[in-house]
Amino acid sequence: MSDAGASRAPEDTHPHRLIAEALAKLVAEDPTIPPHPYLSRHLADHAFRGRVLDDDHVPPALLPWESSRNVRVLLRRARSAGRTQWLRAWARIEPFVGDADPESRLSSLHLAHHAATRRRIPLAAGSPPDPGTAGSRVTPLWSDWAAPDNVLAVTGALVESLAHTTASDGRTLLVGGDGNGTIRVWETHGVPVGPPLHSFGGAVQHLLPLDGDLLLSGGTDGVVRVWHLTRGQLIGEAVHRPRTWVSGLTLFRPADAPPRVLAAHSDGHLTALDTETLRPVDMPLPDLDEAPALVTGVDLPEEDGGGAALVVAQGRLLRLWRPGQDPVVLGEHAGEVRHAVALPGTGRFATCDDAGSLRFWDARTRRETAAATPRPGTAVLSLTAATVDGHRAVVSAGLDHALRVWDADTGRPIGAALEGHTAPAVALTTLPPDGTETYVVSAGGDGTLRRWDLTGHGGRPARPARRPVTAAALPGRAIPAPGLSAPGLPASGLLVAVADETEAALWDVETGRHVPVAAGERPVTAFAWAAVGGETLLLTAHTDAGVQMWSLDGPGGAPPARRGRLLNHSLPVRAMAAFRHGDRALLATGGADGSVRLWDLEHRREAACWDDHGLGVRDLAVLRTRDGTLVVSAGADGTLRLGDPADPADPAAPRPVIHCGQQGVHAVAAVPADENGCGEGAGYDEGGEGAGYGEDGEGAGYGEDGEAPLLASAGEDGTVRLWDPVTRRPAGAALDAGDGPVTVLAAFRTPAGRPCLAAGGPAGTVHLWDVAARTRLLSLVTGSPLTALAVRHPGREPAGRRPDHPGGTPTDPYPVLLAAGRAGICLFGVHLERY
Repeated sequence: MSDAGASRAPEDTHPHRLIAEALAKLVAEDPTIPPHPYLSRHLADHAFRGRVLDDDHVPPALLPWESSRNVRVLLRRARSAGRTQWLRAWARIEPFVGDADPESRLSSLHLAHHAATRRRIPLAAGSPPDPGTAGSRVTPLWSDWAAPDNVLAVTGALVESLAHTTASDGRTLLVGGDGNGTIRVWETHGVPVGPPLHSFGGAVQHLLPLDGDLLLSGGTDGVVRVWHLTRGQLIGEAVHRPRTWVSGLTLFRPADAPPRVLAAHSDGHLTALDTETLRPVDMPLPDLDEAPALVTGVDLPEEDGGGAALVVAQGRLLRLWRPGQDPVVLGEHAGEVRHAVALPGTGRFATCDDAGSLRFWDARTRRETAAATPRPGTAVLSLTAATVDGHRAVVSAGLDHALRVWDADTGRPIGAALEGHTAPAVALTTLPPDGTETYVVSAGGDGTLRRWDLTGHGGRPARPARRPVTAAALPGRAIPAPGLSAPGLPASGLLVAVADETEAALWDVETGRHVPVAAGERPVTAFAWAAVGGETLLLTAHTDAGVQMWSLDGPGGAPPARRGRLLNHSLPVRAMAAFRHGDRALLATGGADGSVRLWDLEHRREAACWDDHGLGVRDLAVLRTRDGTLVVSAGADGTLRLGDPADPADPAAPRPVIHCGQQGVHAVAAVPADENGCGEGAGYDEGGEGAGYGEDGEGAGYGEDGEAPLLASAGEDGTVRLWDPVTRRPAGAALDAGDGPVTVLAAFRTPAGRPCLAAGGPAGTVHLWDVAARTRLLSLVTGSPLTALAVRHPGREPAGRRPDHPGGTPTDPYPVLLAAGRAGICLFGVHLERY
């Protein structure tokens, strides 16, 4: 349905309600049974039209098979009074699921529903039965996850320009131009309209809608193109200046002449176009410097004689020009001006710059009227004018990923910052008012379009948002993990350490209790767990380049006690791995200074230093070989380097190196060999003599037939590559995530002994692969960028109760994964029994 539907006679809801009720009964309770294709495609729409769009009429078991990809759009417009928990959980991940298989969709829905309904609820509280999750390959255990649900569309390429227009049939359409020269059109609820329009030129950085369904676009190839939006046709080129780019497009309405389109280029040249013929016309225009010019037309109020003024920004200088007058310098910004926006009907406008300032001006008096600084030193990239609860306002988007609303009269903030993008929003537009509702749409560097409801913004609390997780870790089974239970209650043994930019805490998943860690210290950048002399330690790396040691052996509920400090890095530590080597407890640290340092934890002193990465160290892994233990570091120089803690040799001597060829390496993991169903003794050696284990507590072991473990590297090119640590050559074909850079890795074995890899990155999907078969097992969609993955390996003791059983042992015998990132953190068991 389109916005034009509002002008038609109201639709009879009763037939659709009856159809939805009848079709819902045809959906099997088992979500692994595919429904009829008609149900997958049309049931949600019938429920919407019948005003019964809820979990009863669109059962959770249908959602993994839903093929209209329109549930989130319908939910925004629905008037159903029924329960919608499962539908809303699906809406959060629907834009990101793509072509994921139904099993992956079901498991992703299970995680999303748990995150939305059981935030920070401990295992001891029990869990009500979840309808429609039979067949899910995950069991959610604990989450602190808060992802916004306002995604209109996933764009893929970076949308650099955004505008809206009213089509000839009355619909309001949203138009975006991207860095690949493509223009896309959506309805305001996010439904695509027609096929993409390809300019086959440079990035489309400016859009100007005109009457008659026409659109002008300006790109980095110096061409102003004319499009017919509803026909999807390129009409022609209005202006072409080779070896320049279009730096501005605006509509200018002088008092004594027809309206003109003004196009500015990077050489400071201005061109006037007739709005009817879209051909260049002669018109007196100001002479500009030979530099890129941003131009914005400002209509002056009729009571002041009407007409228009032209705002021109070149670099930091801001000028104002009116026909028949010389340009007037209004002032100079502290940084390069990034955007200017007119406030309709007022003769006023606002500008923003790279230095983080926002300034308000009056074109009639040529004076500044107000100013604001959203975040000093943080560039403001884009502006749009809006009316918020009757007040003239300006919405800004900055390099800090947030949108902010400002009173255009006073420059004071209205309400809290709008958070949700995981990269800077580079383009904004305000949709025409829909009754009393005001919506702004933003396009972000995270590849999403998001819609923000500003109605009542100044008077409502801020949307709940979890500060991005900077570090998170689980203790391995070899690490004694005391609980945080009250006296007399058993400890669960499943703890999680988690940090954001302001605080760090240790959570007991079973009880829900938590204690602060490293209070008063600088932000945490990495965690590691270790057992030293019978004492359990949590190690924290900080932005001041130091590493702190904390004892967890105090009374239940007490904050960890400081045990020492390790300091020799010159830049922050980004990765740590603790392991036993003979009778020594060692810690490897990798820093942004490019060095890997080895520490003796019992004596709290440096044992070795390798300083052979050309750039910073991003990750570490510990690999157990027949000849001993290796510390493997992944560097920003695109290499893996292997060091032997038993023979650190000359620190200046380069270690054996693997050149990964992945346009940069972000992470490394030690991949165990296939056990082939072998029994005890051929797998992980959990803390025995000579055993190697990383911060998760286990190392990579040999298979029953002597098959050696491998190394895995995660690349900027979106691949995970496998390497033989002896020959340092590729071990088979690369694994392709297919959704952008891979930045986090974790390796584990299934209960049957099959080696698996978990990988993720900015796309927010956890990909699970069977390493031996080189097949993808599962794709878990979160919809939010991931910055950490960790695993707690399955136990060797007899299987206990499943983790979804209240009070049961939560990790037996399944691997437990930790996924953390921009939206928070979640823990879940992974059930890959058939693998």
